[in-house]
Amino acid sequence: MSETCDILISGGGIAGLCAAAAFGHAGFKVICVDPAPPVTERDVDGSDLRTTAFLQPAQELLETCGLWARLDSHAAPLQVMRIVDAGGDVAEPRIVKDFDAADISGKPFGWNLPNWLLRREMVARLAELDNVDFRPGTGTDSLFTREAEARVGLSDGSRVRTRLVVAADGRTSPMRQAAGIGVHTMRYGQKALAFAVTHPIAHDNVSTEIHRSGGPFTLAPLPDWQGQPSSAIVWMERGPRAMEPSSASRSRTTARGFPRISATRSSSTSTSATAPASTPRAGRSGCSAPTWSTARIATRRRTCPAVACATAAWACSAP
Repeated sequence: MSETCDILISGGGIAGLCAAAAFGHAGFKVICVDPAPPVTERDVDGSDLRTTAFLQPAQELLETCGLWARLDSHAAPLQVMRIVDAGGDVAEPRIVKDFDAADISGKPFGWNLPNWLLRREMVARLAELDNVDFRPGTGTDSLFTREAEARVGLSDGSRVRTRLVVAADGRTSPMRQAAGIGVHTMRYGQKALAFAVTHPIAHDNVSTEIHRSGGPFTLAPLPDWQGQPSSAIVWMERGPRAMEPSSASRSRTTARGFPRISATRSSSTSTSATAPASTPRAGRSGCSAPTWSTARIATRRRTCPAVACATAAWACSAP
């Protein structure tokens, strides 16, 4: 079977769904495919627990294409950026600077949203657009290009003739490779954990970036979760240090940078874990320790161990 469209989008992640909504709103006939159906719930296997921050220009695009009306009530404003210099051998904050968006604009610097929720609302928006055909469970198999069109083979055996192909199918994009577009990869020698926590004291829409020698430790505001303030954490560390066994407590840590807690792997990309509660205490930056509850941890690499930062509370005040 052969069909036509203006734009075919390979990839149903945040970028692909947003592109489909934008092109669809502009009046183009769009087909968006992804071999994996989107996971649109928080506490299920395969859920993407990372977050995406949209700065002002991105928010304006989302508003134009009809997405922001669905996202606004779920977004946590990034009103203040707190930058902490804590590099060097001694992990202590030496310089702390706050930058308030109110000094330059009537809007926040940006808005932070969970990726699983973005998928849910974006898929719902595509269902409202008659000229957008979203096909979860269907991927791309082949690409043949001509000057006036491209011909794309899909995994269900159908073929699509289209004027534009958008490759939004990841860093190892099959469509990019099929088009013969090369890339230059630069590795920074770091590993990262991305997960979310709840904590007893409100974040007041302050995003805290603690710049350490091994990489930044960032706490970004999220909307309240089950009545408690919540933040997204992205913790980066040098690869060798992150994987180095700790001589102080080999039985309780997998790495000097990434302490181990009791956890069970639930999928190749996410882990369910329960961490012990910590006692809130005041920190040097006025931030108190989060109270640990059941936390879901999203890892960027399949080989990354099931870990969470049991010292996140300490890092918030004295990284």
